[in-house]
Amino acid sequence: MKSLIFAIFGLIMGFTQTSQAAVWTAVNEWSPAWEDRYAEWVKTHWQVDFFSRKQLPHGQSNPYYGLRVDCADTVYSMRIIFAYENRLPFIAQDPTASGKTISNMMSRWDSKNESQRIRLFLGYIYDVMSTRSLPNDTYPVPVSRDFIRSGSLIMTTKVNHHSWTLKEMLPIGVPHLVYNSVVGSYSGLGLQQRQSWPHAEWVFEGDFTPAGFAGFRGWRPAAYINRPVWEVPTYSEEQYRIPLSKWERTLQTRLALRQETDNQRITRLIQTSCEGFRSRIPSIDEALLYISKNPRCMDYATYDTYSTPNRDQRVFDDLMALRRNYQDILKENGGSQLSAEILGQLNKIYPYIQSSAKREEAQMAPQGVTAYSVCTLEYRRGKKMDLAEFKRRMFSGLISNNPHETAEYRWGELRGPSQRAKSCQSWDSWVPDLN
Repeated sequence: MKSLIFAIFGLIMGFTQTSQAAVWTAVNEWSPAWEDRYAEWVKTHWQVDFFSRKQLPHGQSNPYYGLRVDCADTVYSMRIIFAYENRLPFIAQDPTASGKTISNMMSRWDSKNESQRIRLFLGYIYDVMSTRSLPNDTYPVPVSRDFIRSGSLIMTTKVNHHSWTLKEMLPIGVPHLVYNSVVGSYSGLGLQQRQSWPHAEWVFEGDFTPAGFAGFRGWRPAAYINRPVWEVPTYSEEQYRIPLSKWERTLQTRLALRQETDNQRITRLIQTSCEGFRSRIPSIDEALLYISKNPRCMDYATYDTYSTPNRDQRVFDDLMALRRNYQDILKENGGSQLSAEILGQLNKIYPYIQSSAKREEAQMAPQGVTAYSVCTLEYRRGKKMDLAEFKRRMFSGLISNNPHETAEYRWGELRGPSQRAKSCQSWDSWVPDLN
C-alpha cells in the first residue's frame, strides 16, 4: 500500500513539474568563474551574424535564427542566451510591476518544448524591456579592465535612448561594440558593430551624472535587483568624475595595453565611418517603404520610428572624429607614419584639412569615385557614392533625417525641405554643427 501511495505521489509531482515547466532550470549559480566564462563567450561567440546565420559552425541549426532585435533587445539577449545555454539563472526587475522580477522560472509556456520556450521568453523580454528598464538590471562599474570587458554594456541618457554591448575591450583601449538600431523588413537579421568610442557628449547628453544612467555598466547580481543601485558592492561613480571633454581619451589611456599605430588608428576610424554610412541604408529604405504604403503625414510616434537624427548625429560625430585624429597626426609628425594609400584616402575625404570644417564644407566640390575612394556603396538602386561624397553632403546639410522626404532628399541629391515635408509636421530636425 505504501509503495502505491509513493507511486501516486510521484506521478502527481511529475505532472506538476511538467505542467509548470520553467523556461529552463538553473543548476549553476553565477560566480566570478562563471562571469569569466561569460566574458570569454561574448568575446568569441557574440558575432554580428548571431541571429542571421541559419547554421552553427558544426552544422547544427541555429536556435536563434530569425529573431529581430533592437538595441536593448541585443543587450538582454547577450546575457539571457548565455545563462540559458549554461543553466544559470536570469533575473531582472519587472518594469510592469513594482517590486516584482522576471526570471527563467516563468511558467507561462508550459505546453511548449524548451527550444520553443526560450524563443518565447526572449520575445517576451523584447516586448517589455527597453533602454528604460536596463538601469534597473545594471549598475555603473569602475574604470578597470576587470569590469569594462566583454559582456558589459554602454548606455546613453534617455535623450538618445541607445545602448551597445561590449564584445571586447581591444588591447589599444578601444571598445569593439556590437549593437542594433533598425528592426524591419529591410534591416535584415544581422547586427552592427564598430571599433571606436561613441561620442561622449552624445552618450551623456543632458546628464553627465550617475542619475543619467549613461556610460559603462555591468549586470547586477540577482540579490541586488529591486535594491538601490549604490548597494551593489562594486558600484562606482568614477567615470563621472572624469571631465566630459576628456572622457574618451582618459578611458582609452587607462584601458589600453598597447598603443595603436597611426595607420591602425586611421583605418579603424575610416571603417567606423563606413559602417555608419552603410547602416543608414536600411534605415532609409525602411522609411521609404512605409511612405510608399502610407502617403499621409505621420504622427509623432511614427515619425520618431522612421526619422534618423540620432543615427545621422553619430555618423557626423564619427566623421568629425576621423578629421580631428587626422589633424592631430599631422601636428604630431606631419603624417610621416601614414601610408601613401591612406593619405590619398584622407585627402579625398578632407581636401582642406588645414582649414576649419566649416570652411572645408564651403570649398569642397562634389566627389566622384576614384582610386582613392573608400566605402563606395550603392545607397539606392542605380546610385553610388563613396565616403568622401557622403561626407560632403552631410557636412553641407544636404542629408535629411526627415522620413516624410523621398530618397533624393534623404540622401542629399536635392536640398530639402520638399513640398511634402513642408506640408507635414516634423520633429527633431537634424543639421550638422561645424563650429
